[in-house]
Amino acid sequence: MDGTTERPAIDLKAPGFLDPRDSSLVVRFGRGRTGGSTILDLLVQLARHVGREVVIGDGDRRNATLASLYPPGTPGGALQPSTDEVPDVKDWITDLLGNAIGLGQSVVLDLGGGDRVMQEYGRDLALVDFCEEAGLRPLGLFVTGPEADDFEHVLGIWRAGYFRPKRALLVFNEHLVPAGKTTSGAFDAIMNRPEVGEIEKEGVKTIFLPRLPCMGHVRDSGLSIIDAATNIAGRSGKPLDPARQFMVRQWIVRTLAEFERVRALRWLP
Repeated sequence: MDGTTERPAIDLKAPGFLDPRDSSLVVRFGRGRTGGSTILDLLVQLARHVGREVVIGDGDRRNATLASLYPPGTPGGALQPSTDEVPDVKDWITDLLGNAIGLGQSVVLDLGGGDRVMQEYGRDLALVDFCEEAGLRPLGLFVTGPEADDFEHVLGIWRAGYFRPKRALLVFNEHLVPAGKTTSGAFDAIMNRPEVGEIEKEGVKTIFLPRLPCMGHVRDSGLSIIDAATNIAGRSGKPLDPARQFMVRQWIVRTLAEFERVRALRWLP
């Protein structure tokens, strides 16, 4: 044995992950740099890894993270609006949803901050009600770091009411915890706020996105998260080293466990 082909494959046996499910519309909300694009990237890869069809909509033309990972015009590549003007983005969303519903596909939608677009779109179309009627189950990902302004941003969007699906997650991104702080110490100030209890009573479930220490190595390798977890070679001609492959596999398993902890695995694409 040459030692280069027998590393463990990724374990996707979390209860409920492989169960049949309806198509979904996943919309992430949150300030820039809070990690929303990373979690959408992971959900796309996990779904496609088990044969589920997912359309990627990257409406954040100024910071097009998903489009950089899934180049437009390539198989499975991200779709983008023609401009970042609100009317163009709204028309683009309408076309994106219509096509996905017709083909029975899920959609992940990244609009960056996106609150103005979604606010106007919510006035034009009761998006949550429309998706429920069309069989495209809506899921809101409200992603925050430990800064108070991060939470205020997503809290304001939730309270505004233009995207309040029954399936909603408040995601605390552990990757943004400053060096030298524990996760609980970094997020306690937000978690102890009465507003968190307020939105939890309205159905929002709270999860933690674990920190992946080697995420920079994954991105530098040019590998997808799934490929980085196995023994596939990156742009250097070599796979990640065994320790980092293990880190990625453990990160995926821990992230799935967080969804399962709040019974949200079946909400994913």
